[in-house]
Amino acid sequence: MTAGAGDVMRRRVRRPGRAWAALAGVALALAYLAGAAVSGRQSPLARRPLLDGLAPPPPYHWVKPPPEMAAANKPPSGVKSVVRLTANGSEVSAVSTDDGQASLVLEANAVPPSPGQREVVVTIEPVDPAALAPAPPGMVLAGNAYRIRLAYRPSGKPATLGGRATVVLVFPLLPIPVSSLFDYAVLSSAGGRAWTRQPSSATPGSHQVGAVLPAPGYVVAAVPPASADAGPAPNRIPLIVGLVGLGVLTAMAAVALARRLRGSDEDDDDEDDGDEGEGEDEGR
Repeated sequence: MTAGAGDVMRRRVRRPGRAWAALAGVALALAYLAGAAVSGRQSPLARRPLLDGLAPPPPYHWVKPPPEMAAANKPPSGVKSVVRLTANGSEVSAVSTDDGQASLVLEANAVPPSPGQREVVVTIEPVDPAALAPAPPGMVLAGNAYRIRLAYRPSGKPATLGGRATVVLVFPLLPIPVSSLFDYAVLSSAGGRAWTRQPSSATPGSHQVGAVLPAPGYVVAAVPPASADAGPAPNRIPLIVGLVGLGVLTAMAAVALARRLRGSDEDDDDEDDGDEGEGEDEGR
């Protein structure tokens, strides 16, 4: 290998263009993740259910709406559905109100079989929660209560649950601060005289909370209110402006660095071509 060729190889090894571009991309990604982490930590969703997703939830249908929502309120819907019984129990089925605010999912054999019975009638009826037990200490009721009934057909006798059934409720945004949108839970009651909190899973994006239904009866969504010392929701506008500005400056710096390195690479290519040409001339 000639001396000229060795110099060309060393210059090619020292070219930092691609490495620096990769580092700039990593730095930009880290800046974004850091900003997302900070903004998530400062999110008002931890205290107030004011902003959830990019669009407001659909209007909630109240049995007894708050005064400020009475004019535009539409009555909630109930549902009555028939589920077929097999020799082992009820078939897999899902029953939901027309407005989608209450649903019941029955897994296979959720309702046990009964001699002479061919079907199970599932009824979901909206109820004013004010007519039932008050919320347990440390919680506030959110939205309508619903009465879920199961009855065999043709006898009409009440049916029980012998397998897994899951109830899903849509909850409205409350005008008071709450601990977290993820703290919504399903309360159940056999007769409406006392509530029992069920292990629940909340999905704030769709304003839904679900839980395994222990028995037919009443259900309602509830959530702990924010503590008295929680204070007002933080002002996120300065934080958002700062993060946007940081992102723009970081992106501009990355673009400028990439252009500079690309120009440096092109200069090196021109020098390499010249060196190779000189090497060939010397060889001749």
